[in-house]
Amino acid sequence: MNTLKIGVVGLTVGNEHIKSYMNAPYDIEIFICDIDKDRLNTIGTKHQIPLENRFCDFDEMLSSVKLDAVSICVPNFLHKSFTIKALEAGAHVLCEKPMSVNATDALLMKEAADRTGKKLMINYNQRFTKNCRIAQKLISEGVLGDIYFVRTVWHRRRGVPWWYPLSEADKTCGGGPLIDLGCHVLDRALWMCGFPKPKWILANTFCAVVGEEAKQRGIDNFSVEDMGVAMLAMENGMMLELEASWASNRESELVKTRIYGTKGGLVIASDYASDNRSINSLFIEKDGILEDVSFSDFEDEDTGDIRISFIESILNDTQPVCTAEQGLTVMRILDKIYLSAKQKIPVEY
Repeated sequence: MNTLKIGVVGLTVGNEHIKSYMNAPYDIEIFICDIDKDRLNTIGTKHQIPLENRFCDFDEMLSSVKLDAVSICVPNFLHKSFTIKALEAGAHVLCEKPMSVNATDALLMKEAADRTGKKLMINYNQRFTKNCRIAQKLISEGVLGDIYFVRTVWHRRRGVPWWYPLSEADKTCGGGPLIDLGCHVLDRALWMCGFPKPKWILANTFCAVVGEEAKQRGIDNFSVEDMGVAMLAMENGMMLELEASWASNRESELVKTRIYGTKGGLVIASDYASDNRSINSLFIEKDGILEDVSFSDFEDEDTGDIRISFIESILNDTQPVCTAEQGLTVMRILDKIYLSAKQKIPVEY
């Protein structure tokens, strides 16, 4: 196998991508890019990346090196332009979540991947956790029967990412916690249930907690929600409730997906207010009695690493686990959620 040349751009988030690539059981040469020269060299030195493999300009990196793949880890509003540039330079792309700031940009990214024949994978890494994979397998095998209700949430007590470009964040980020955290729990719920198609969406957003703190931090135009809620009615009759908050008056952070089916249900939860932080159970009826079955009763799933999965999709010429089409679907839903919240009415998908 020839050496894979992989670029990572945006090292605040991209540092985790570098570590995965360095630990991969494949022959990989890493190139890094960041506009902050100090950060570039600090991370480059930490990972012993040669000086000639470090760039402050993304265009220069693409023109100087024939890269096989690129991890796009820059702020959301740059996802479209950086992804399309990398694809047109002949590289496969792993793009951080969310796919972009809106579905229009996400569609252009997918079209560029289709046009160039390169792979475009979205970094929805929660699909690679053991419990999500067990849940997806149970549902796909029909253990829960027909799924009719899903509630998927990510709430923080206080956790606004103040290091984000939050001035005019509707433009730079695409929104607040719905697009930042909600996209993860929405994607995993849709994936577990086979990506049912929405029919209509009703949503609302709030900036109820952090407005004053934003002003104290010098952000006078904090333009996004600190919490959002949406209800999705699917064409197959299923209902899905999505909740996400950067800050809310609650006990502690909670990441949780609960699914009800006609034969059983399940819950996957990380509750940071509990001593038992991981709460994962299957509820299934046996001989007329509903029993609780711990996920620990199931064999360990080989969850792997999303970045390694991306590499293997290139080496084996297979479809990425998190496809551009699925990333686009999540973006289209988020666009409709924000539209419904803005118009204060249900909207058709």
